[in-house]
Amino acid sequence: MNPFIDFSFQRILYQAVAAVVIIATHGFFLALAARLLGDKGPEHDGRLSLNPFSHLDPLGGLTLVFTQFGWVKPLAIERESLAGRAAGPLLVALIALAGSLALGWLLWQIRPLAYSVLTGGAVGVTVVGLLEMTARVSLSFVLLNLIPILPLTAGHLLIGIAPKAAEALNRFRLLIGAAIAALILLGLSSGLGVTMLGISSAFYG
Repeated sequence: MNPFIDFSFQRILYQAVAAVVIIATHGFFLALAARLLGDKGPEHDGRLSLNPFSHLDPLGGLTLVFTQFGWVKPLAIERESLAGRAAGPLLVALIALAGSLALGWLLWQIRPLAYSVLTGGAVGVTVVGLLEMTARVSLSFVLLNLIPILPLTAGHLLIGIAPKAAEALNRFRLLIGAAIAALILLGLSSGLGVTMLGISSAFYG
């Protein structure tokens, strides 16, 4: 049985909440990293925000809700404004991915505290379930976004080393996203979900 394929109402609701949190925070981490490294553009573009709609890629968001893998809208980065120049966009991506991974780990760690504070019961179980789901989806999200192709986060490195290729890929973002979504679904049906569960168990303990 694939643990990533479950279209029950509760599972989809939990994954939707997780998706909102991840999209909002990861998009913010991307913009914050770019700003800290010297690029003011994301701030002017409204990306330095925790509003999930500022970072939403519709296809990436839907894929995240239904498969626990997804992506956010790529960030417009001016590499000449960044510390590190050509390496700057990669640093932005790595900082954002590290932030999302750390957030997932933190949410996992506070589950017992949340359950204790809420004294168990239905509310406590629900909150712990949401924390656990968001942590697990965060890990899946980060692992997928390590692949260096736009619209995935690590694809921002292309802005540094091959800006014309990055611009071309961004124009075909919808088509590339559809191909990634299809590959994810095929991977899930062939055992990727079970593999991810093992990685998640190893990471969170």
